[in-house]
Amino acid sequence: MVWFSDLATPYHQQDTDYYCGAAVAQMILASIGSGVIDQDTLYNSNHAHSSPGWYTSPDGLNYTLNAFMPPPPTFNSFFIVERADTEPAGSANIVRTLYYFRVATGTLVYGCGHWVAVRGVKTDVDPAGEGESFTIEGFYINNPWPPTPSFYDPALAPPPPHADPDSCGSGGDRGSANEYVPYSEWQNTYFTGCDAYGVGHAQFISVCDPRRPPLRPIRLVGRPRAVRGRQLISHDDALDLANRGLDAHRRANLVCPLTPALQNARPVSAHLVQRLDRRDEFYYLVVLHRDDQPTAIVRGDAFDGSFQGALSLEGVSRAPIIPRDDAVAAARQAVIDRGDGQGRIVLRDGAFCVHPTLVWRPCQESRSPYYPFHQITVGGDTIYVGYDGRVYPSLHDLGRG
Repeated sequence: MVWFSDLATPYHQQDTDYYCGAAVAQMILASIGSGVIDQDTLYNSNHAHSSPGWYTSPDGLNYTLNAFMPPPPTFNSFFIVERADTEPAGSANIVRTLYYFRVATGTLVYGCGHWVAVRGVKTDVDPAGEGESFTIEGFYINNPWPPTPSFYDPALAPPPPHADPDSCGSGGDRGSANEYVPYSEWQNTYFTGCDAYGVGHAQFISVCDPRRPPLRPIRLVGRPRAVRGRQLISHDDALDLANRGLDAHRRANLVCPLTPALQNARPVSAHLVQRLDRRDEFYYLVVLHRDDQPTAIVRGDAFDGSFQGALSLEGVSRAPIIPRDDAVAAARQAVIDRGDGQGRIVLRDGAFCVHPTLVWRPCQESRSPYYPFHQITVGGDTIYVGYDGRVYPSLHDLGRG
């Protein structure tokens, strides 16, 4: 029987493109009774106690959580950095914290590049109950991307003060408070490991509970594949597979944070996305509507149709995917400077090409696979148009933390 846990961890966006560690600290501390501490204060603490080259290192986040946590009896434990040498062991640390500690973990994803709060998990059985083993079906995360709108529009600065509740997590440029990551995609895209301590190999790192009651061993299983073959499935097939997945969810009568966004919804559009950081890897974003309003995005592998996650869009007026023509119009109107005195890029009729798929990789401009780009080539130049019409002359690698 499925075991499920989802904590009431408030969602907050990061206030700059490198404040993810501060936002995760803000969410965790608010959930344990510290109140909503501003991200500048939390980032300064994180960064001051981080190793050189990091925005927020694991030790920096750990220091801040312990420094700002409330005293007993409000909070009766403390945080440590858990460094596992294998992904299953690192994921078990997260499950154990959620099961016994009942507090979200601060977990390092995309290599060393980004912090998320893991607030929930779904397993096939009670992970600490009787029996030989358990499998992880997926995690519920608070991804603080994208930054608050004031980061992009200086006229709005400073960012509005965060509160519980506030408009963070309401969709669009305010982020989504409800993301589910199946375990296979957690392994493939998110929890990929980071050599944060110079040990010569990747470790799987979370800042979480030090207590170690035993769980059953994790059992690894293959992910179900809806179709076979190495040809890209069609848009119609992607819509059909999303419909089948919704039907299976309804038949299972699963109650989870995404259920309200999926009820009475139907797939209306499928968008093919190519990974720029992985050779020959593609996925579909299938947008679900109810009463002509977007309610969720389902992500699926573009070769075999396997489920890769879902994002709630409840209360959002549009999905975070800009139409192709709107992306071209935004690029035409933008002032696109190459930088370093190399001049500007100009789109001229008949002299540019829009890539046939959307594209994405973890980068400073997008830390969520649900926020892809249109890619436009102009001679030897490549530009990218984000979900909100912002135009980027290049995508930049993530820094550390």
